[in-house]
Amino acid sequence: MRVGDASIVHHFALVLFFLCILNHLGLYHPFTFFISFLYLYKVHERISLRLWRRLRHEERKHANQRSVLLGSESVRWLNHAVEKIWPLCMEKIVSQQLLLPIIPWFLDKFKPWTAKKAIVQHLYLGRSPPMFTEVRVHATTDEDHLLLELGLNFLAADDMSAVIAVKLRKRLGFGIWAKMHVKGMHVEGKVLVGLRFIQHWPFIGRLRVCFIKPPYVQVTVKPIFHHGLDVADLPELLAGWTKLSMPHLSGLWLSQICWLSM
Repeated sequence: MRVGDASIVHHFALVLFFLCILNHLGLYHPFTFFISFLYLYKVHERISLRLWRRLRHEERKHANQRSVLLGSESVRWLNHAVEKIWPLCMEKIVSQQLLLPIIPWFLDKFKPWTAKKAIVQHLYLGRSPPMFTEVRVHATTDEDHLLLELGLNFLAADDMSAVIAVKLRKRLGFGIWAKMHVKGMHVEGKVLVGLRFIQHWPFIGRLRVCFIKPPYVQVTVKPIFHHGLDVADLPELLAGWTKLSMPHLSGLWLSQICWLSM
C-alpha cells in the first residue's frame, strides 16, 4: 500500500510541477491537460495492477498457511522447508549463483533505449522466501535425471536491495553513469528445474532453471537515492525493460550451476 500511494503522489506532484512551468513560460494550452490526464491514467493503471498482484499474493500465502495438510498433494511442507533454509544459505545461492550470472546477459540483451550499458553492483533478495503453489514431476531426459515443474510466487520483503549502475546514452544523459536502486520485486510464473546426479559428493552434478511460460515480473526502482519516484511506473521508459523482455524468457534455460569440480 505504502509503495503505491507514495508513487502516485510523486507522479501527481511531477505533473503539477510540469504544468506550472508551462504556465510560467506562457506555453499554456488545454491539450496539456489531456496529456497529463493520459499520463496519470497510465501510471494509475500500472500501480493498480501491482497492488492487485500483491494482494493476491498475500491472500494465497495466508490461505496456504491456514489450509489443512492433505497428504502428498500439498506443498506446505516444501514452503515450510524453504522458509527455514532461505535465510541460512538458500538466498545466497539463488542471488549469487543463480541470478548474478544471468543478469548481465539479461540487462545487455533487453536494456531500454535510454541505457547504453548496465552493471549489477549488489544484489540481496531479502528475508522473504519464494512460495511454491504446485509441484509436478516430468519424464526424465538424456540430459536431466529429474525434471520438476514448480509454480513460483515471489514477493520480496522491504529489506531487499540491489544496485545497478546504468550508463545513459550520450544524446540523453551525456554518457554519465547513474545508480538505480531496486527496492522491490514480484515474480509469478512456472519454472522447470532440471537436476543431474553424480555418484560422489555433493551428488548433484548440475542444476538448471527455466521459465515454462512468460512470467509476470514487476520491480520497484528508485533512481540515485533509496527513496523517491519509482521509475518502473513511468510508461514506456524503464518499465519497458521488463514488459518487453518477459516473452523471450519462456523455454530458455536461464541459469545453470555445475558442481562437477567440487
